[in-house]
Amino acid sequence: MAEITAKMVMELRERTGAGMMDCKAALQETGGNFEEAIIFLRKKMGKKAEDRGERASGEGVIAVYTQVNPDGGQSGAIIELNSETDFVARSEDFKTLARELAEQVARTRTSDVAAVLAQESLVQPGVRVQDRVTDIFSKLRESIVFRRCAFIATGPNGALAAYVHVPANDKIGVLVELEASSPEQARSEAVQTLGRELAMQVAASRPRYMTREEVPESVIQTEMEIARAQNEGKPETAMARILEGRLRKFYEETVLLDQKYLRDPVKTVSQLIAEAGEGVSLKRYIRYEVGEGVTGVATSGAIKEQAE
Repeated sequence: MAEITAKMVMELRERTGAGMMDCKAALQETGGNFEEAIIFLRKKMGKKAEDRGERASGEGVIAVYTQVNPDGGQSGAIIELNSETDFVARSEDFKTLARELAEQVARTRTSDVAAVLAQESLVQPGVRVQDRVTDIFSKLRESIVFRRCAFIATGPNGALAAYVHVPANDKIGVLVELEASSPEQARSEAVQTLGRELAMQVAASRPRYMTREEVPESVIQTEMEIARAQNEGKPETAMARILEGRLRKFYEETVLLDQKYLRDPVKTVSQLIAEAGEGVSLKRYIRYEVGEGVTGVATSGAIKEQAE
């Protein structure tokens, strides 16, 4: 059996909110497998143990940038820039660098970190982006990590909305792409407002999928197994209703179009989009949160290593 360390127990506790002893027991029961341990806890404890996704201890900010293209469409970018401490992440030099990187990605239409770092800086011609980042490292004396970036370009009928959640110290950012039936509709106040509302919805509600069709069958089956385990012993006729309700609730919590609109829970996000006008649809969204999906700040692009 794999050794269950205190660090493993603490990480599982951070991801699920379950008690220390419950986390240790779950890891022992599953041989140290985190994903299986989370399912074990959910079967045992229900909503008391909720998978919050992977978290990292790294600090940093998310930055977004959008612009109008010559053809009438839009380009947009979202980036994550990491630091070792929140003190540096809050500094104006660090945030300015993050905004520069987002603009660099959008204007050069590049979504590869290494490629962006090798480019000539748009704000300081003649200097590589890597050198710009190294300059900020030299000033702040703390490891800086340009972790990831994404780029979206629309046609004339497309519209982009960008949002950074300032109350969370710029640690959550969203890009939303909408499609309209005409360039005029794409630039209308209704579509622009919808984009902003959807971006804030995604930032706050953290959906895992945009549509039901995107949910893997394996995920659905896991939810059904958890529901059965939590309601073991109930009649099969009642179980059918329980499973149906559980699946409906799962969709409402994790699928964006099924979520309740936060400003007006009487309607769903899907209904909100329909109200913006015929021909308006949501194409995609990108949500970044500082540190998600990694352990620690030492990911690709660590400037301290490159500067030595």
